[in-house]
Amino acid sequence: MTEATADLEHYSAQLEAAAARLDALPLHRLDTETSMLKEAFDLVYDAGVFAFHRYASDLHETMKFRLFTTLAPRSGSLAFLAIQILAANKIMHVNRFTQLDTYLAKRCGIAINHLRAPVTVVSATQQNGAYRLNGRLTWASGYGIFDTLVVGFHCEGQEFQAVVPFEPREGFTLGTPTETFVGNAMHTVDVVLDNYEVPQEHIVASHPLGTYTKNKSVSKTIHYALYGIGLGAVDVLEDEEVRCAAGARLEAVKTAFLATKNGEELDRLRIELFELVQQIVTTGMILYGGRSVLSTERLQRYYRELVMFNANGLNNALKRLHKQAFFSALESTH
Repeated sequence: MTEATADLEHYSAQLEAAAARLDALPLHRLDTETSMLKEAFDLVYDAGVFAFHRYASDLHETMKFRLFTTLAPRSGSLAFLAIQILAANKIMHVNRFTQLDTYLAKRCGIAINHLRAPVTVVSATQQNGAYRLNGRLTWASGYGIFDTLVVGFHCEGQEFQAVVPFEPREGFTLGTPTETFVGNAMHTVDVVLDNYEVPQEHIVASHPLGTYTKNKSVSKTIHYALYGIGLGAVDVLEDEEVRCAAGARLEAVKTAFLATKNGEELDRLRIELFELVQQIVTTGMILYGGRSVLSTERLQRYYRELVMFNANGLNNALKRLHKQAFFSALESTH
């Protein structure tokens, strides 16, 4: 057995043990109750399955696939927070943050996607070795669950990333948690920054403007989550004929997205995967009947979480492809 194989087996064993403990929880409550979601998140965190830095980097993609196909069938909210902490930890790791070990030991979220905006959303001025931030951080998930956030801002023609405590304090005002039809337990808030002071030692990195957008790699994370929801939906199906057909088609799409690194092909497959899983979930709910809308049933939750994940990371190219798919579906009905 190679070292890489042994490491993957070790990780998978940790993940399976965490999944068994998750299954003892009332998983349907993780979408609406922050205390329950925090309990589940802490359980998975303490199991070490977010600690990718302990493993060789060439194993990370396989680990990520296994993580999301394990978490997404159990809780979309939990899987969504997993995306956040993995992204925050990776930013700190690849930039060789001087306080890396300290912050890897914390539960760290992220509020940085606004760096891809064509305008400055959060600006800063440098004073006496510190940075004073002004602006609004939007869609910061995990308040009450994450200890810290990796945040982004612009200063003097550079874009910065820094770690900050995720709690109200002077210059760091939290808004009311956003109310949505899914994932309310994540306590997603906006944060108003008013001359909020970040000391130099909390700066993770600085780069030329546009670096975050330029360096964004082709990601399959949403594919993994959508596929995971699909696995959960197939598992619930009672009609054996539908179950077999749905499972076979889901595996075919999985094989396709795992095999490619082409961004355009991945976008096309993401839409195909979304529409397939949506069809599986809808068909399953219809065949199961009115009971499927009960909060304790998995299919209604998968329906909502499917939309949540597919609304994440949408760019203009994906929106155009969804629009084209809509009109193609209309034409095929005539």
